[in-house]
Amino acid sequence: MNNRAIFTLAILLSFAAGFMSAEMLISPTASHGGNIIVSNNTKIMALNDRDYYPVAIEKINGAKKSIHMVMYEIRWYGNPDTDTHDVSKLGKALVNAHKRGVDVKVIMDDGRGYGFTNPDLVNAAKNWSSYLKSKGVQVKFDWSNQTTHDKLIIIDDEIVIVGSTNWSQSALNYNHEANALIESKEVAKEYEDYFSSLWNNYS
Repeated sequence: MNNRAIFTLAILLSFAAGFMSAEMLISPTASHGGNIIVSNNTKIMALNDRDYYPVAIEKINGAKKSIHMVMYEIRWYGNPDTDTHDVSKLGKALVNAHKRGVDVKVIMDDGRGYGFTNPDLVNAAKNWSSYLKSKGVQVKFDWSNQTTHDKLIIIDDEIVIVGSTNWSQSALNYNHEANALIESKEVAKEYEDYFSSLWNNYS
């Protein structure tokens, strides 16, 4: 068997293994995790490291109906109306979306949980809450006896951005981070239900 034939066979075997793995992953007998969604109408884009910011702000700026977000950390760098950090631009994009008539709701960790307090997180959360609320954006904190470590954005009941990236300069510009943008009404519905369960639980 020549090298070309070996290479072709290796590719075919890789595809076969991939299909078998996928079949196991979507098995309805899975005993852990949430609902398993199988859809031909799903698009997934990897957003690693520096990929996150330009895509996130583009999708926020393009939102037409709703932006529902759960974010563990939104770092405060000063008044977003005058500050030029990328985090401030993201925050202003949320405000601009609200001004366009988009339903914008934000859940943040309050910086306290499991017997500890993170003063930087507490102050940043308070500052962002005050700023966003002053612009008409709805904001809620989690309970102080738990940590809400999500980094989740749901847009227009169709787009989900989820992964490891907090809204901080370190995360946006320096850290290694892994995220995915998922375009799927079915997946968005799952995360909207999750978001609503948190939103309705917090005051």
